Amino acid sequence: MDACDVVVVGGGLGGLVTAAQLARQGLGVMLLERASELGGRATTHEQDGYLFNEGAHALYRGGAAVRVLRALGVRWTGRQPPASGLAVLADRTHTMPVTLGRLLRTGLTGWAGKLQGAQVMARLASIDTAALAAVPWSEWAARAVPDAAMRAVLEMFVRVATYANAPAVASAGATLEQLRLAQGPGVEYLDGGWGTLVAGVAQVAETAGVRLQTGARVACAVPDGGEAGGWRVTLHEGPPVRCRALVLATGPATARSIVPSADLAAWAGRCVPAKAACLDVALTALPDPRATFALGVDRPLYLSVHSQTARIAPEGAALVSTMKYLDPGQPPEPARDLAELEAWLDRLQPGWRERLVVRRFLPAMVASSAIVTASGAGAGGRPGPRVPDAPGVFVVGDWVAGEGMLLDASLASADRAAAEIAGQLAVARVA
Repeated sequence: MDACDVVVVGGGLGGLVTAAQLARQGLGVMLLERASELGGRATTHEQDGYLFNEGAHALYRGGAAVRVLRALGVRWTGRQPPASGLAVLADRTHTMPVTLGRLLRTGLTGWAGKLQGAQVMARLASIDTAALAAVPWSEWAARAVPDAAMRAVLEMFVRVATYANAPAVASAGATLEQLRLAQGPGVEYLDGGWGTLVAGVAQVAETAGVRLQTGARVACAVPDGGEAGGWRVTLHEGPPVRCRALVLATGPATARSIVPSADLAAWAGRCVPAKAACLDVALTALPDPRATFALGVDRPLYLSVHSQTARIAPEGAALVSTMKYLDPGQPPEPARDLAELEAWLDRLQPGWRERLVVRRFLPAMVASSAIVTASGAGAGGRPGPRVPDAPGVFVVGDWVAGEGMLLDASLASADRAAAEIAGQLAVARVA
């Protein structure tokens, strides 16, 4: 039987960061990833010279992920996309009201709505978001922005900032925090795709001594009966591994299936994932260079030409990402969603079919394992990283207690879990 200090299950960015940080503190770490490659939802695949992420990805420049990655010494290049675009309402295009001046000139709403929207923009930084953690976004928005047309515009920005389409479920406090992050430092698109982050963290982990194993499917983990305690991890193939601490850097359902824990089962049962239907198209050239970013006002649609900002396509070519933010309360309809995204492309980039090189459709990409809900008391109500009824087991991911949403939450939870594990094992070693 193999043995180490810590086993990390899951080779996405959260698992890789946790493993790298623990190994840097002198612990023996083994990372087990069931897929044939590392990265999870951060993988990037090359086809015909185009670099496809798992749907549209953007790195929040002022978020926890950037802070954690830089602390590890991970390097990347990227650029901030232009702060402009199109807002589409009833098939009519308008200039996206991303500044106060554009808001006051927009035809998307009347003067009452414009004034309400301007007031929200002006006081966004000063709103007490903690007091709104348990308030649904739709309830807060109805009070703050009575004008329905302006509220639809605000919801358009919420969808793109949170990757979620759940106004009645989402925490108003957490949503406003995310809007602040989007309004302030903004986002950047990465040269080479998000796989560059995976490669960078994996290199740090390997250099620190982490044993990285792909194609390693974990069946279950049970408490080890030895004197030192710990956990015994059983794989579908290969010998079991004994460890002093176990990290489940997976989605909540997978974590629940590996460790017999009532707490994990309860946590998984409360998670409402945010999903999106994604259609990415690689084109020999962009039909309309004016339409590089667009959002739907009355429909939860997104389009962005990431290749205009980041190096992910051959010179002169284009890689266009579209998404439909799915309502978690409705069953997915892949055929309908694909047809809607194709029509969206027809509307904004007419002639794209004649320039198509390759296309990729993901009918229900998981953008986040758990929407930050009002019923869960916002970001502060997220579980973990310790699993109370499974001593020595920790969880990491975008559904775990940490800062922000999406990758920020995942890497913040990784940072916190690594610190707690290192402290716990150090105390055990002294004792």
